[in-house]
Amino acid sequence: MTGSYETGSKYIKNAGEKDIFRAVAGLFLFSLFVMPQYFGIPLPVFDLTILRILTVLLTLLILCSDSRKHDFITMVKEARFTLILLPYLVVITYTMILRADINAFLNPFIELYCFYLLIYIFKYSLGFHNSFRCILAFCYLLAILGIVEYAIGRSPFSYLETIKGIYTGQFIRSGHYRIMSSCVHSLGYGLLIVSVVPFSCIDLQNDRIDIFKRPFLLLLWCANVFFTGSRSTLGVFLLELVILFFVSCKESKRKNTLMMAAALILFIVFLMIFHNTDFGRYIMLQITTLADEVLGTSYAAHYGASKEALGSSANYREQLKYIFTLDWLNPLLGIGRKRSFSSELNGSFIVSVDNFYIAEYIRYAYPGLAAFVLYISYFIVGLVKKSIRRQDAIYKVLLIGCLCYLINLFWVDSLQTLKYLYVLLALYCSLDFETRKKRSNVNVSKYMKR
Repeated sequence: MTGSYETGSKYIKNAGEKDIFRAVAGLFLFSLFVMPQYFGIPLPVFDLTILRILTVLLTLLILCSDSRKHDFITMVKEARFTLILLPYLVVITYTMILRADINAFLNPFIELYCFYLLIYIFKYSLGFHNSFRCILAFCYLLAILGIVEYAIGRSPFSYLETIKGIYTGQFIRSGHYRIMSSCVHSLGYGLLIVSVVPFSCIDLQNDRIDIFKRPFLLLLWCANVFFTGSRSTLGVFLLELVILFFVSCKESKRKNTLMMAAALILFIVFLMIFHNTDFGRYIMLQITTLADEVLGTSYAAHYGASKEALGSSANYREQLKYIFTLDWLNPLLGIGRKRSFSSELNGSFIVSVDNFYIAEYIRYAYPGLAAFVLYISYFIVGLVKKSIRRQDAIYKVLLIGCLCYLINLFWVDSLQTLKYLYVLLALYCSLDFETRKKRSNVNVSKYMKR
């Protein structure tokens, strides 16, 4: 009787412990994906953001359990990309030492550690499908709050500001407010959007891509993209929709063609009716600025854009490539993250670098840039292979989200949004794990039948 009671008590304890871990894992995912970095506890030395608090808590829960600790260490050791990551870790380590810049190491290391934590909770706690559903719910939440933000002219997340100096306030361009959601910049929110837009187009149950699978969410994302006021986001978003359409299942292509044609006609009619209103002119401003960027025209000036500002922006971006030719930048040792970059190039004074790859060269020189491209390429190549060999819709969706995010980085710095790329890659790793596990179980059952 006593033994039965002890067994039952142990079972209840273990079940309760799993529930606690699952709850903390869910909160960690929510804080990483949704919560702003300016919400937390400010401290004199460093700030405890909500994500850092939950990262520490999740780590302690792993360390306090021998089985979890074993699983986590085994996962890190057996992950094939761990070896691919080593060159990048070496670069950020020697940059930290030689530049006396702790953030040169800590910033990317913490992001990568959170990446491993994501893989772990997707694999061993939440599972792929539950994780996917959570992220989809977060997408609805952020997309709806984006509409609310544009209506009130302020980010709803700004009311959560407890850590000063991170939230950057309102962004106004050509007299219009640009939404930023929980990110610290409108361009950062644009990176978030392009990374998860494909989620609205996948039918997991039937394993196919249907661009109008979740039309309400897609419409919300479309509105959010316009409200960011970002040309690069709009351009990549449109490219993303084209790619998603072409990889859609044959059954839905005809229907989707008709729906897209109808949506385009309604959009044109809407602009014809409201093009002289403030809102209509704002939409036209976004479209024409993108057209001007691609075609070299100046239509945006008719809708309030400054010709001088647009010309200055175009010239500034043209000068960025000459950063690679600067003599005072060491091609083998970057300046790290502590020092800010500024330089005069061909008569233009460059302060901010709106290109992640060039910014990464500045921070970590050619070795760091090459190491980053190497380990990201490992995942992209893997996703391409899985998309071709297995034809699974989820691999295509993850691939499109990753590629469009990486393409957008040619026009903006990462702005602390690499975590959204890592969410996609962690989903890929956990999906690969579940697939191998299913195959292993099938092979075992076949052997047992023999």
